[in-house]
Amino acid sequence: MITEKIHILRRTIFFAFFHRTMICMHSTHPRMAASQAASPRIAGFDGLRAIAVLMVFLQHRLFGDVGEIGHLGVWIFFALSGFLIIGILSAQRARIEAGKSRFGAGLKRFLWRRTLRIFPIYYLMLIVMAGLMAFGIGSPELAGGMPYHFAYLSNIWIGSVIHFWPGRYSHLWSLAIEEQFYLVFAPLLLLLATTRHRAVCVAIVAVGLAALLAMRAAHWQDITVYTHSLTNFWLLGSGGLCGLLIAQPASRLRAALGSGATLFALCVCLVAFCMTEPDWSELANPFAYTVVNAAYGACIAALVGSIACCRNAVVIGVLETRWLAGLGRISYGFYLYHNLIPDLTRNRHAQAWFGGTVPVWAHAVGIVASFGISLALALLSWRLIEAPILRLKTRGESAGAAPAASSHAAPTAPATFAARQARGLNDESTASDSA
Repeated sequence: MITEKIHILRRTIFFAFFHRTMICMHSTHPRMAASQAASPRIAGFDGLRAIAVLMVFLQHRLFGDVGEIGHLGVWIFFALSGFLIIGILSAQRARIEAGKSRFGAGLKRFLWRRTLRIFPIYYLMLIVMAGLMAFGIGSPELAGGMPYHFAYLSNIWIGSVIHFWPGRYSHLWSLAIEEQFYLVFAPLLLLLATTRHRAVCVAIVAVGLAALLAMRAAHWQDITVYTHSLTNFWLLGSGGLCGLLIAQPASRLRAALGSGATLFALCVCLVAFCMTEPDWSELANPFAYTVVNAAYGACIAALVGSIACCRNAVVIGVLETRWLAGLGRISYGFYLYHNLIPDLTRNRHAQAWFGGTVPVWAHAVGIVASFGISLALALLSWRLIEAPILRLKTRGESAGAAPAASSHAAPTAPATFAARQARGLNDESTASDSA
């Protein structure tokens, strides 16, 4: 009975999530459109990050096994990262080709900015957890994974060493995937001409899907396939490819993705893929399994592109809602900390308190409480650690850019998507914070 109620609650929350995004899909408002064009960020991306991190949170707190909406949330983060990071690297390469920068300087700048954004709270969290382990707290039986976490190899430890999800540390695998992607493809994209970047993205997708097919045909363990670098890099490559394809103002794909009808159709498709994942993930035919994964990933990348060039004021208005966009801006810290918070009702103490079976309402209270604790930690982390570091970083860069900006003044005009994207990609706040 409890399992059935939780299953019903799962579906209710999931469909309500998408319902709010899809209502009133065809309305517009000039003031909202002007505000979106003038924004230095890509409007809607913070809201999409918030939705993705909420999916992962609910998966871990409510739905148990990996998959379904948690899987979708992780893949949205990967596609967002690929869209933004590959766009940043392509812009850096264009500066190199224009003689305004050099390879070494561009790579150093990219890695330095990524380091300042990701490393401080990540390594602070690991140091704290390692200290707790020394006192027998924080799952000391999992101390063997710490060297892998410090080296951003969590996915290898989980998928190829222990072959199970290590509780509170299981979410670190996706951060390892992103860091590995940066280290491999940042130098490559900065070395290759921008005209070859689309081909690189296509190659990343092709190799990833081929690896997925081969691993599935060889009957590798599911957890190994799920956490392998190659079977996840292609999601970042597909997001990057989408970004490069819609960067041109005259792009037909941009025009198609920008319509509300397209966004609605993509949301419906993703709901269908997500809700049926327990079925198609058991497909015995490796080719059919790979095709479904490819279609799923393509829809996710298209969703990211659709929001990036969305012309619908209601959709952007929902995604830019203050609380949703605010959660999106601190999503990295929220993602990093949420799994470290103990489940307040799924333990023997709660069972003893309620005499054996914990009621559904108590589980709901526990979920809300753990969300509040995770949110408070993320807010404190942002205000005390992340934001001050980002201010120090951008202060030096803006000082160097000020003379150039004053000597090249131009009349103010509504920004095109390409112009918005170029400015947004230079703002570190637009880069995907977590996966």
